[in-house]
Amino acid sequence: MMVERKKPHVSYVVSLCGIMSGLSLVMMFFLSMIPSFEYVSPIVSGLLLWVVAERLGTRYGLISYMAVGLLCLFISPNYEASMMFIFIFGYYPIIRQYIMKLPHFLLKWLVKLVLYAAAAIACYWLLINLFNMTHLLEDMGEMGEYGAWILLAMGAVAFILYDIFLGLFAPFYDKMLKPKIARMMK
Repeated sequence: MMVERKKPHVSYVVSLCGIMSGLSLVMMFFLSMIPSFEYVSPIVSGLLLWVVAERLGTRYGLISYMAVGLLCLFISPNYEASMMFIFIFGYYPIIRQYIMKLPHFLLKWLVKLVLYAAAAIACYWLLINLFNMTHLLEDMGEMGEYGAWILLAMGAVAFILYDIFLGLFAPFYDKMLKPKIARMMK
């Protein structure tokens, strides 16, 4: 017998989406100003929006992601962190559940890595060509002609570690955080 999930009240939906989106935006604003945290801020912000998707469903998670992504472009002082949130880390925790339903282990990782590579290339192409951040290319000059490929590979390693973290965080959230949040919500 399937237990029917009670539809949340509109005020709960609005407040959870608003609080998590606002917190995500604040993280993007403040953490992206600290140079060593410009890569951490999109990751933490995406994780906050995953909580929205987990509590309310994918639709609300993606709507919150779009709202935060749009506001990041106007509010965040660091365009690189904002674009990384928009292209990679903002939606990935939300759609990861669908990738994990693929039948084969290698197919899952192939889809994940192709998604990462396409998003990273598109992100940096836009940063260089639209936002005229040519200093990103100049910084790669120290690594020679393969600098962009080396950075893409290093980013892939970081992305794999992030994916492993997400796989470990979901059970931790279910067992430790979700019951505490449920008790506070009563």
